Amino acid sequence: MTQEKNNFQGLSVHNLTCERGYRELFTDLSFTLAPGEILHIKGENGAGKTSLLRILAGLALPVSGDVFFDGHNCRNYRSEYNEEIAFMGHKLGIKLELTPVENINSYCQLGSPCTEQQIMNALEQVGLYGFEDMYCNQLSAGQKRRVALAQTLLSQAKLWILDEPFTSLDVIGVDYFLTVIQEHVCNGGMILLTTHQEVNLNNCTTRYLQLPSGKVTH
Repeated sequence: MTQEKNNFQGLSVHNLTCERGYRELFTDLSFTLAPGEILHIKGENGAGKTSLLRILAGLALPVSGDVFFDGHNCRNYRSEYNEEIAFMGHKLGIKLELTPVENINSYCQLGSPCTEQQIMNALEQVGLYGFEDMYCNQLSAGQKRRVALAQTLLSQAKLWILDEPFTSLDVIGVDYFLTVIQEHVCNGGMILLTTHQEVNLNNCTTRYLQLPSGKVTH
């Protein structure tokens, strides 16, 4: 999972404004995220945390503002940007009628190709050895999240966008995910996340962005 550090400029967000319905969630929101950093987004329910992550993942549009990745405006750099991000939201993006192996193989075909052995290794890493050929509709909520985690591990993406990634995971699963996050960041990757848990990782720079209720003047 080695990341190229060279002169990579990271993520830069300029003056984002977001509305949901007729309510303005935040306005003129700006921040940066450098390689080797975690940005933990905080805020009350309804403050716009998920809406912000969906904008950064290219799944929603802001009212105004721009997102730059490695110095390129993502409006004109969409396909290249999509290859550099891995998004794990509340909806995990897995098909319940497929097995973990089939889900991951389909995911890899959309981005970085992976071998059957790499898929099996990833599933073993996330604790799904023995479940690889079971249909995902037969898996528990925590096991489905582990399938999504295995997909993220194989993505080769520089930026991981994680919306409550520890939901449904047991203590062992949370500890493992934290280890994976630390490895990704220490290798020059970047993490944007929302979580109700504190993320305290050694040797990782963690910053916080608070989204208060009402307008944001960050």
